[in-house]
Amino acid sequence: MYQESEIVDLLMVVFLTPIMVANVRAIHIPGKRWFIGGYLVVALGYVFTVLEGFIAPEALNMAEHLSHAVMGALFFGGTLSMFRSARARVAEQR
Repeated sequence: MYQESEIVDLLMVVFLTPIMVANVRAIHIPGKRWFIGGYLVVALGYVFTVLEGFIAPEALNMAEHLSHAVMGALFFGGTLSMFRSARARVAEQR
């Protein structure tokens, strides 16, 4: 069975994605693609969460948790990319 909070989470992602797309285009940071990938995986995880209330609950629950793991790896990759870029800029200044 689905929970109302899960539906609200999915609706927030659906309605906020166009705003995110418009704003992300203006941002220039190292690792931006990692963060975009992480956001998309979060959105996919919300879809899995809602769908598991209707069909294949065990498989979609596993897919949801795997998406959380992938999201963490992607955000870590983006953070690492930003960190390396900042260190390279500091090294250039010396």
